[in-house]
Amino acid sequence: MSATGYILIGMAIFGLFGNVNIVVATFRKKNLRNKCGMLICLIAVYDTVCLLCEVVGGVRIISGVRIDRQTCFKVNIAYFWAQMLSVSTLIGLALDRLIAVTFPLKYVSYSTVSTVIVSTLPGVIFSVVFTALGLIYWDEENTTVPVCIPTVLFPHWIQVYPNWTLMFMNMLVFCVYSSAYVALLVRKRQFLQKSHLHSSLKNHERAMKSITVFMVIFTISWFVSQIEMTLTVQLNHPPNLFPPFMRGSLFVPVIVSYSQCYYVLFWRSSEYREAFIKQLSCGRSGDGCCKTLYLQTSVSSTT
Repeated sequence: MSATGYILIGMAIFGLFGNVNIVVATFRKKNLRNKCGMLICLIAVYDTVCLLCEVVGGVRIISGVRIDRQTCFKVNIAYFWAQMLSVSTLIGLALDRLIAVTFPLKYVSYSTVSTVIVSTLPGVIFSVVFTALGLIYWDEENTTVPVCIPTVLFPHWIQVYPNWTLMFMNMLVFCVYSSAYVALLVRKRQFLQKSHLHSSLKNHERAMKSITVFMVIFTISWFVSQIEMTLTVQLNHPPNLFPPFMRGSLFVPVIVSYSQCYYVLFWRSSEYREAFIKQLSCGRSGDGCCKTLYLQTSVSSTT
């Protein structure tokens, strides 16, 4: 299983590199700090927390350390919160695209701050409720767990509720974003003769081209991982009863879902690609580029 730990850490580092680049690009480039861009940045932050927790899990696998259920709860509660907030923000991103396409004129009146608050609030509420239930009603024997992951974090009678809540929220992401994409196609036909509205839809269409790929990969990888782990819990089969190759594969779709945003944006979005290339070039070109970056930051802070 030590090889599994090394692979897990390697994949997580690959994802951490991308997520950090998204956050840096968002704060460097004003054109990326719109409602959609800020939601993507938040998702990258939450995914970074999840990947860091996976790195810690990889270290435990390599070292062969096992922990008891209560310690697992304390260690991975941040993972659970980040997971819940990430999915909640994804719902907000899907709703943002749906409103932008369906009501393009009203959309501009909504502030970025209110969009961020509304998107994260459900995740905060669910996280607080389930964490409180776990703390108040913990009455199980403090046994050692074979694998410390969010899907086995809570007492058994509570665990089913956050698992299915996450499944429902992921289904909602898929349904809302699919509705947004259908609405985009319908609106394109309706506003073909209205140049000002058609131009607005063109901008949203460009944004959705990259987000669509991101959503598809996220949906597939997330559902595969959640179905695997939820069935594991529901059928009362702990991961250590599965063959080693199956246990080692459980983390792969999870890591993919937390890591793919940067690489999809690099591939599909010209705005993000330009920002990423400049950041990578800055890392190679030394002091001159860093001085330019410092001047850009100083100018933006005074305007």
